[in-house]
Amino acid sequence: MADITTKILYEDDIDILGSKYLFLKNVELSSSAFKNWHYINTHKLGYKSTKTLNVIFIGQTGYGKSSLINKLINKDIFETSDYQSCTKVLQSADFFLHHKMKHEKLAYQLSFVDLPGIGENDKADEQYLQWHKDYIEEATVIIYLFRADKRDHSQDEFFFNNVFNKNNAENLICVISQADKIEPISRDIQLSTTQKENLEKKKNDIKSKSFLKFGEIDFVYVSSHLDINISELENKIIDKIKTILSC
Repeated sequence: MADITTKILYEDDIDILGSKYLFLKNVELSSSAFKNWHYINTHKLGYKSTKTLNVIFIGQTGYGKSSLINKLINKDIFETSDYQSCTKVLQSADFFLHHKMKHEKLAYQLSFVDLPGIGENDKADEQYLQWHKDYIEEATVIIYLFRADKRDHSQDEFFFNNVFNKNNAENLICVISQADKIEPISRDIQLSTTQKENLEKKKNDIKSKSFLKFGEIDFVYVSSHLDINISELENKIIDKIKTILSC
């Protein structure tokens, strides 16, 4: 059982996420995809422990993890900022698969977890990266964010070479975030043809990096600000969950 303290920012029934996720109400509860966690204090509904499907979000500070999770769950739960790092602790939004069913005080849930950003400072990274290692081992889906307008991938290279367990590659989805900030930037409400072309070039450039040479990796570019490809990412997450549950 993982022993990592995670602050729960929001809880509700899985129904709130919409029809795409309702298949989770009928999954085989004995699946090894569920990971064992426990509440520090007994939950208000009487639960003492939980079996969880974790969807975790990793990336450098300021890459938009919190904004992206807010879009995916359609709730402004995770704090966001344009000028400073907001996520200093592990935070989650949890969705019960059997909200009205108590089984030996055990809850079943889908959890969206926002991990602190990489690259804030060396002291912070030392602690954060251990959290990342531990959570990666417990993850059903791993979302790793690159940023559309950044060219320096030294932090990404360090992460994939030293922190990421490549045995979990099948759980990984790489996201190019803040797609609307790629050149040439415009004030339009949609991406220009040139921006889309440059995003494809960006994707191919990142995929060619030596630190990602460990298998075929799912890629998608998104913009939380313009609501671009959020549904596509959601579908990829659901496909990953279904695949892992069927194993």
